[in-house]
Amino acid sequence: MEDECVVVGSGIINQSQVDVYEVANWRYKADPSEVMVFHTLAIDPTKKGKGFGKAFLKFYEEYALENNCYYLRIDTNEKNKVARKIYKSLGYEEIEIIPCTFNGMEGVNLVLIEKALKK
Repeated sequence: MEDECVVVGSGIINQSQVDVYEVANWRYKADPSEVMVFHTLAIDPTKKGKGFGKAFLKFYEEYALENNCYYLRIDTNEKNKVARKIYKSLGYEEIEIIPCTFNGMEGVNLVLIEKALKK
């Protein structure tokens, strides 16, 4: 994501679900072909409060719909209170918290989050 030709945010949007998703108690038992995942959302901390995170999530939702994916999944560290608040304000639901080793870091409590878009 850019603002006036300066990168202010980044993320990975694809259909690759991380391994811990397999043991999750997702509310929506969606076919993998209908699931879009947002990984590693990062917004420049100097741009806090300017709506870039929400705008990026809006793009994510539109991208998912364009690709016939009606179920959105995101995860974040339990300690990331800011991201969790933003997700909740946009209608995402925390499904569960799973202790795991994430990207080589042991003892991470990963919050699994999802949202269903209307068909």
